[in-house]
Amino acid sequence: MEAQYAEAKEELIGELREKTTTITVKDFSPAGIRVEYNSEGEVTGRYNARHIETVSGLVKPDGSSDYEARAIDTTSDGDTILITAKGKGMVETPTKSRFEGEHTFQTASKKLAWLNTVKGRHEGTYNPATGEVSIRLYGKT
Repeated sequence: MEAQYAEAKEELIGELREKTTTITVKDFSPAGIRVEYNSEGEVTGRYNARHIETVSGLVKPDGSSDYEARAIDTTSDGDTILITAKGKGMVETPTKSRFEGEHTFQTASKKLAWLNTVKGRHEGTYNPATGEVSIRLYGKT
């Protein structure tokens, strides 16, 4: 007898619009340039929150990048969501980079506790000329 499993369905959790506030160049090496980006913005969707984030990345000579991020979302009710993320990106034009990766949520909020079990995925674009970032957050529970 074959076991049948219901595959978890991915859903859009929210959209994040943010703007880079500072960029710090950390190091140069043959592997690339290590940088940190700090940004602020808003998440809208299944929850709405103010968003602050630091991204540490390695921009490689071929235009690709690897990154890790830490973020804090705060709702108007005072709930806090901690987000960790990692992924890869690629420069497409001087004004457009694309990236995608995985993320996890942590929260002590009873109302948002469902986020603690979400397996997250994100995709987005970054405009280095303006510092504007647009991200779609997806998740499976």
